[in-house]
Amino acid sequence: MVVGLLGILKAGGAYVPLDPTYPKERLKFMVEDARVKVLLTQGTIGGVTAGEHGGGGVLDGRWKDISKENRDNPSKQSLSKNLAYVIYTSDQQVDLKE
Repeated sequence: MVVGLLGILKAGGAYVPLDPTYPKERLKFMVEDARVKVLLTQGTIGGVTAGEHGGGGVLDGRWKDISKENRDNPSKQSLSKNLAYVIYTSDQQVDLKE
C-alpha cells in the first residue's frame, strides 16, 4: 500500500481510499464521483472498477511484471495544486465538479 500511495502522489494523482466492506453501490458512486481514472487494488479485494474508460491493476499479483519496469526514479509530476487524497465520510452526495 505504501509503495502504491507514494507512486500515486509522485505521479500527480490523488488517493481515494475505498473500504471493500462498503456496499457495491456506494463504492461505485465514490469511484464515479471522484472521477477515478486508475484503480489500484489487491487481488483479494474486488467488486469495483474504475469505469469503462479507466484502467487499473492488481498490485500484489503483478510483481513479476512490475520488477521488469525501469528502476530509475521518475521525475516528480505532482504540483501544489494537485489533490493528495479524497475522503468520503458519509453517504451525503456532494458535487465535486468545477
